[in-house]
Amino acid sequence: MTLAVTFTSWLLALHLLSAFALAGSMALFWYLIVASRSVDTPGATVAMGPMTNVGTTVVRAGGLGTLVFGIWLAIRLDHVQVWSGWIIIAIVLWVIAVGAGSRSGAEYERAMKKADELEAAGQTGPNPELLALNRTSRGLWLHAIATTAVFLMLIDMIWKPGASEVVGVFPRAKDFSINFPLLVHITGAMILVGGVLGGAAALLLARGDARRLKLGYYSLLFVALPGLIVTKIGATMIWHKESTHSLVGAAFPHSNDPRWIEVGGTALDGGGALLVGALIVGWFGLRRLDGMTDFLAKVPVVGKWTGATYLKLTTIISVVLLAGYVAAIWAMSTKVS
Repeated sequence: MTLAVTFTSWLLALHLLSAFALAGSMALFWYLIVASRSVDTPGATVAMGPMTNVGTTVVRAGGLGTLVFGIWLAIRLDHVQVWSGWIIIAIVLWVIAVGAGSRSGAEYERAMKKADELEAAGQTGPNPELLALNRTSRGLWLHAIATTAVFLMLIDMIWKPGASEVVGVFPRAKDFSINFPLLVHITGAMILVGGVLGGAAALLLARGDARRLKLGYYSLLFVALPGLIVTKIGATMIWHKESTHSLVGAAFPHSNDPRWIEVGGTALDGGGALLVGALIVGWFGLRRLDGMTDFLAKVPVVGKWTGATYLKLTTIISVVLLAGYVAAIWAMSTKVS
C-alpha cells in the first residue's frame, strides 16, 4: 500500500475528521439529552459529567477544524473559490450550528451546577428543580437547531448547489442515486463515531462507577449500533452504483476493489464484529454488576471475572474501535492506493 499522500489530501482528511468530530459529538449530546430527561438526582446527573466534558472538547475542536481546514482547502484549490455560493451557505450554517450549540450547552450546564450544589449540601435524593433543569425545553430546541444546521451543512457539501462541475478532492455527483446513499452513509458513520466516542469516554473514565459504566454501554447499544447499520446500508448502496458488483456483492470488499475500498470495507465490517463483541461482553458485565449469574460462571477463568472486568474489556474494544474508525476516515478521504 502506498502511503504517499498529497498535502491537499491531508487537508481534506483533516477537514473530514473535524466534521466527524463535530457531528459525532452532536449525536453524543442527543444521547445525553434523552438519557437526562428522567434524571432527578444529583449523583445520576454528575455521572454524565465525563461524557459531557469529552463531548464538549471534541465538538469545539471539530467545529474549529471544520471551518479552518475547509477554508484552507477552498483557498488552495484553483477550481474552488471561497466566495462560491455553496461554501458561503456552509459557513452560515456553521455559524448557526456553533451559536445554537453553545447556547444549548450553557442551558444543560445549569443542571450540572445545580447537581454539584446539591451534592455539596449533602442532598442526594430526587429534586424537582434538578429534573426541570435536565428537561430544559430551551436547551433541547437549541440543540435541535444546531443539529439541523450541521445536517444541512452535510447536504450542502454533498450536493454543492450552484457549483459548476468540480473535480479532484471535491467531486460533485449530480446523480441523486449517488448523492442520497452518500448522505445515508456519512450520516450513519457520524452517528456511529458519536456512539463509540461516548461509550469509550464513559467506560474509560468510569472509575468503577456503575452508572457511568451503564451510560457507556448503552451509548454503544443505542447510538453506535444503529449508526453502524445505517453506515453499512449507505456504503453498500454506493458501491453497488459505482462498481459492477450486485447489491449483495457490494456489501463486502473484494480483492480487485480499490485499496481504499478494501481498507474502508474491512474497517467497517471488522469494526462491526468488534462492536457486537463489545456489546456481548458488556452485557455479561452489566449482569454481574446487578448481581445476576449466567452460564459463563461455570467457565474456567472468565467465570470468576467481575462485572467491572468484563466492562474493562468492552472499554478496550471501544478505544480500539475509535482509533480504527479514525484511520478508516483518513483512508477513505485520502484514497490511499
